[in-house]
Amino acid sequence: MAHNALLFSRTSLAFGLTFVPAEALDLLSHHDVEPAQALVDACRELEADFAFVHCCEQWSADALELLLNAGVTPFWAVDGPLWPVLQEYGVTQGLRATLTRPDEVAARIDGRIDTIVEQIRHGVGLGARAIVIAEDLAGAQGPLVAPDFAIEVLFPRMQRLVGIASAAGVPCVLHSDGDIRLLLGAILKAGFSGVHAGGGLDFDGFERLFLAARKMGLVVIGGLQTVELGQGFPKATALGSQAGILAALGGLLLADDGGLTEPLQVAMLAAALMAARGA
Repeated sequence: MAHNALLFSRTSLAFGLTFVPAEALDLLSHHDVEPAQALVDACRELEADFAFVHCCEQWSADALELLLNAGVTPFWAVDGPLWPVLQEYGVTQGLRATLTRPDEVAARIDGRIDTIVEQIRHGVGLGARAIVIAEDLAGAQGPLVAPDFAIEVLFPRMQRLVGIASAAGVPCVLHSDGDIRLLLGAILKAGFSGVHAGGGLDFDGFERLFLAARKMGLVVIGGLQTVELGQGFPKATALGSQAGILAALGGLLLADDGGLTEPLQVAMLAAALMAARGA
């Protein structure tokens, strides 16, 4: 596989936690601890290899240091430039503006790039081992943002952000929910090493996305889908077994899909992970 910087050299499969809120980790951490410590406790309980830390959390710097000290690889997450612009318009009107006033939207995106550059540099300076740029571009049925706009306007600007991290020897991952297969070529061209993708998809949908991304040399993070973890223990263990088999192909770092919000879902994640490790 290409982009080996995102692959972990170990005999068993690699696993990590992504956008899991601290309150959902209660079953895996000591009570009444700070969010940074709750994340590290959960990583220890699950024997996680990596974890996402969002740059805007007040405890983000503490979490990065604690993860590094615990031997867990920290991925520093920043928000991409598009969605804040869409929210300024109102999301529906903003999506329409990408079609009717793309130059205006592009100018607003440009106004946000410098801030994101500084956030990336801050994470790299703290010791982040990878940068995650979060930009939801799709839903379960396909792109939310017109592919032409994403390819011609958004990703050339993303390429600058990726270049900041790459210059420091740090790989970049794109996070997006949904089915982003139509955008994989643009993601690769922008210099991303991998994708954390498939939120909102069932396992079959994720598998199609994984195989398409793997064929292009992109590392994929995910596979433990929230929509299936919410269906109880038997479904969670079946999901884990399927995900473990997929991970054995190479190029997949197992993780939640970014949709977990409750302790029970995290308990089902732990069950799925145990099944994946036994697959």
